[in-house]
Amino acid sequence: MSILYIDESGTDSLKKRTDPENGNSNFFVMAGVLIESTELENAFELYEEVKRKYFKNTIFELKSSLKKLNFKDDFKVSNSELKLMVKDDVYNVICNANCFTFGVQLNKVSLLENGKIKSKNEIYSLAFEQLLLAVQNFKKTTHYEQPIIVMLDSREKKHNERMYTLYRKAIENHRTNLKGFDGNEFSPTLNFVDSTFTFGVQLADFVAGALWRGVEQNDKTYSKKLKEKFPTTDSGKFIGYSYIICK
Repeated sequence: MSILYIDESGTDSLKKRTDPENGNSNFFVMAGVLIESTELENAFELYEEVKRKYFKNTIFELKSSLKKLNFKDDFKVSNSELKLMVKDDVYNVICNANCFTFGVQLNKVSLLENGKIKSKNEIYSLAFEQLLLAVQNFKKTTHYEQPIIVMLDSREKKHNERMYTLYRKAIENHRTNLKGFDGNEFSPTLNFVDSTFTFGVQLADFVAGALWRGVEQNDKTYSKKLKEKFPTTDSGKFIGYSYIICK
């Protein structure tokens, strides 16, 4: 069995080219981290080692935004320097762990202009569909036999119900429209977890954050570093295979 941890970065509201810059992002990114169950403990220990190194308490949700951090008192550098050190170490964990990463990049402006999305629900629905497609591409070409449990950060009930419905819609759309798609290879529903206690979701947040900053802010520092974790075709291609761009 394998677990696909999912998280996203960017806002899910529709965006027009003429909209003012009010915090609504141009891009929405969804990322997945796929780990076999036998590799979970090793990946967890790598991640916990980073938390033990920097923080007074390890039981908290470490996010790629690096806000509200309670560092140990014995560091002689500034908080901004510490944050960079934490980022470097977490992305090293992802690179060194035996896992695969997947991503979907949605250009909300062009998708709206081209009539490919008409509501914020369609943003999540499209992202789920394309992320499942990316994992399916990998499974088919590598004969990856592991059934996959899908996990997502739990929020308020209304949001969870919305995510549940949109994930089911993505599964059913693929069953109907995608030749060779076997929905039985994925968990039939999302498994909602508390990200405070679920390190895989925290890793997915860091992947999504790196991908989003790469396109939204043109900061590709960590997205380039993660490139090696995206499965590729025999010719070395990952765009359109494990990382799908929608525009």
